[in-house]
Amino acid sequence: MGNPNTKQIKIDNFVKFPNDLKIAPVNTQLDKEACELEKGGLKLVSKHNKELKDEKMLTNLILDHFLLRALDIQSLKEIIKEMSLYYAKKGKTIFKQGAPSGMFYVLRQGSCNLILNGEVKQVIKKTGIFGDTSLIYNTDRDYTIITTEECFMWTIEKRNFKKILEYITNITYDDTNKSVNNLPLFKVIDLGEKSKIIKDFYRETHIPGRPIYIKGQISNCIYIVKDGLVDIKDDNKVVKTLKEGDYFGDLSVIGLTNRFMDAEAKEKTHLYSISVSNLEKILGENFRTNYMLSLIKIAFFKTENFKNLNFDFLDGIMQFFKFRFYFKQTEILRAGDLKSKRIIIPIDGELLDSSNDKVICNKNTMLFDKEIYNDDQTELKYSIYCSSLCIVAKAKTSDIEKKYKCTLKELIELCSKIEQLKKVALFKNLSKDKFNLLAKKIKSEKIPGGQNVITQGEEGTRFYIVKKGFVSISINGKYIRTMNENEYLGERALFFKEPRSATAKAKGDCEVYYLEKEDFETVIEKNLKEYLINRIYLQDDRITLDQLTYLVSLGSGSYGNVTLVKTEKKNYLYAMKNISIKQILYNNLVENLKLERNILLKIDHPFIVKLVKTLKDDKFIYFLMDYIRGKELFDVIRDIDILSKSQTLFYGASIMLAVRYLHQRKIVYRDIKPENVMVTENGYIKIIDFGTAKDIEDKTKTTMGTPHYMAPEMILGAGYSFEVDYWAIAICMYEFICGEVPFGDKSEDTMEIYLSIKNE
Repeated sequence: MGNPNTKQIKIDNFVKFPNDLKIAPVNTQLDKEACELEKGGLKLVSKHNKELKDEKMLTNLILDHFLLRALDIQSLKEIIKEMSLYYAKKGKTIFKQGAPSGMFYVLRQGSCNLILNGEVKQVIKKTGIFGDTSLIYNTDRDYTIITTEECFMWTIEKRNFKKILEYITNITYDDTNKSVNNLPLFKVIDLGEKSKIIKDFYRETHIPGRPIYIKGQISNCIYIVKDGLVDIKDDNKVVKTLKEGDYFGDLSVIGLTNRFMDAEAKEKTHLYSISVSNLEKILGENFRTNYMLSLIKIAFFKTENFKNLNFDFLDGIMQFFKFRFYFKQTEILRAGDLKSKRIIIPIDGELLDSSNDKVICNKNTMLFDKEIYNDDQTELKYSIYCSSLCIVAKAKTSDIEKKYKCTLKELIELCSKIEQLKKVALFKNLSKDKFNLLAKKIKSEKIPGGQNVITQGEEGTRFYIVKKGFVSISINGKYIRTMNENEYLGERALFFKEPRSATAKAKGDCEVYYLEKEDFETVIEKNLKEYLINRIYLQDDRITLDQLTYLVSLGSGSYGNVTLVKTEKKNYLYAMKNISIKQILYNNLVENLKLERNILLKIDHPFIVKLVKTLKDDKFIYFLMDYIRGKELFDVIRDIDILSKSQTLFYGASIMLAVRYLHQRKIVYRDIKPENVMVTENGYIKIIDFGTAKDIEDKTKTTMGTPHYMAPEMILGAGYSFEVDYWAIAICMYEFICGEVPFGDKSEDTMEIYLSIKNE
């Protein structure tokens, strides 16, 4: 919503746009219809032609607009050139609240009433702007405009206004990223999705006395305070003042209501905003559920007792929560209610103790978390009520306990066991159900200081995880190392009939989890047992060069050969890549190899090649790897020819799972293509060759990869993030089902391929 009084101000050039802003040539059918509907009662006076005084007026207004001031002068001139002048008679409805949005308006002469829910909220006079917010946030009209006298107004169509917004969203990524990290939504989405969302934030500038939004308006976006102060008001009284890093307007995301308070800048304030429609476009229809879950998670994470409840259980608990509005002074709990009866989380507002009117629970915290955890049956001696208009999430503890067939305290203990098991490399890839079964089988034991946990030479029947304290490892009486909390020992006892190879002794009192071999075998079926045995071999970093026997060459590359080798005792097969030290030094590959090694050593996924360890002698560096029986996906798709839909989905989803795993560890692969994917003898994939992979926090700029599979942002060199891997997967899937890549398929010229990708 624009403002009737404006003045010349200096443009805030926080971003510079190209001087060749072009208006969008194509309109969507919906936008066309909305535009024609609004034009229907208006009379065209002048198409594009303007007097100098009108150009100056429009320039000053746009430079004073909270969002449009981001444009440079040349781009602004292009916008003004496209604006047309229309006439409307007195009493004419320009558009109605709830109608599709069609045009942006600047009042040249006359006056209009801005009507919200049947009530006149503002009189817009000469040089006032209206119709802007619904275009910016891509919503239906959030108020009605009716002329109160004859009016002349400059307009620009929605299709052209959208093009302006494309430029305005091109703000500094790093700056935005720092400001928006507090948003709860970012706690439940992956880094790729977060990167896409950050690109769709607008940066706005607001000055005191002008509303950011008013009570009753359609809820259309979320705001984060970059700097400055924002007052949230109810009936002209300040309810709270928000500062840098605070977010507001977010409750619109979960579709609870229109704006139920006013928001106004207390001083000159910069905000970041993102529309609900853009969030839905990126995250899908379920983003509201995810946002609600993130709000509840914040409260759980703040408690001492529930902070370790894992995401899987939180997802399950989510179904029991209900969101409700409570007006000021409304009773939330009554005297006599059990403190542990319900989980209560104020999503907005505060809860007060009626005995002393003091705040007992703040926004996004859990009421009586200790009593809930301990199943305290104490009754309240006083009531709990809300300080102002509140939104509260509630769930009955009995519903949660009924679902999981245990108390919340027992559920936390189960989660703690599952988290311990997830840290065991051996079990990393088990399903949720398997983890749950194993966790129920695991028991705990307290070990006095100086007592052995296991003794060298004895038969092994238990697998251990250090829960609390420290355990000293020795072989033949010689100290080897100290094991800390969450580390494990005795895993070979689960699979092999071997005597213990070392002694483990408690260093001071400690506590361990243990799993009996027979309990483990009742949970794990034969195929999974064989897979886990293979994982043990792949995690055995005690192998030395003299324990390996060379069998046959598997291939050669630019800097070395790959050989099939086996261990002398176990006859287990590995692939070993050897790289000449001379070649490494000559080609300056030391840092590249270090990076590849570090990345490979910290990943362990069934769809990614596994590095066991690196070895060296006087002439070579060796990468001892998982041996993959199979062939490249490149050859497989050519053998099959055109893949079916189900085959395409299978390979595409398999690659996606591996890539998502990498992204969760902040690794971008940067060269997804069929040649870098192996298909094993059992039909599953493994991603190989991590020479282009890189650890990143958010963005990187290096142009890297194979041209046909590169994303546009990688080619442009302006910076890119994890989403480039998803682009490459999409190119692969197109190739699977169409038999060719979509861009530059017949071309071998790199620049031609780049232009083809860039121009699409």
